[in-house]
Amino acid sequence: MKKLLLAGLAAVAFAGVAEAKTEVCVRPYVSAKATYGKLEMDGRVAGADGITKAAKTDWKWGGAAAVGAKVCAFRGEFEYNQQFGNALDTRGDTQGKQFYRSYMLNGYFDIPTYTPIRPYVGAGVGLARVKSRLAYLADDYVTKRRKTKVAYQLMAGIGYNVTKNWTLDVGYRWVDNGKTAWETTNGKATFDSTAHQLTMGLRYTF
Repeated sequence: MKKLLLAGLAAVAFAGVAEAKTEVCVRPYVSAKATYGKLEMDGRVAGADGITKAAKTDWKWGGAAAVGAKVCAFRGEFEYNQQFGNALDTRGDTQGKQFYRSYMLNGYFDIPTYTPIRPYVGAGVGLARVKSRLAYLADDYVTKRRKTKVAYQLMAGIGYNVTKNWTLDVGYRWVDNGKTAWETTNGKATFDSTAHQLTMGLRYTF
């Protein structure tokens, strides 16, 4: 019985080694994605006349490019993301607009399915460069600010291996670009930016 058990364990171990050799675990890759999502922006402008609230939700296009490495079922990458901003509706005489670009370190886990279709989950953290423009219509005054904030995101999606090297990637991600605040001549302005994005792109693994 012991000999049969040892023989069985040896067979399983050999099969695992053979399967591991069929796939190179460490492989670099590059990817590009188009993003389309709901950008949610909330703002507060505190001045002499009180607090003016500003909010806007809109669907915007964007894009992302990344370079990384695949280590078996895990992937790590550096990603550049550009998201186009939108105007803020206000109840007073203040108008605003924001844009942001981010530099993220992302990690993914590709769920093994032993098929060309592999779901994945991931998370990322990095820096968001937020560009804001605030205009006071009554005073004909415009102020511009740029802030660098800590940003993070959560991702989930599905990759389809079209060939050994090319993967079609479709997913969703939630992005938080943090809160920006600055002092102006008329008071203090604060903006918070988050986004829900649908992504689609291609990944080439070398």
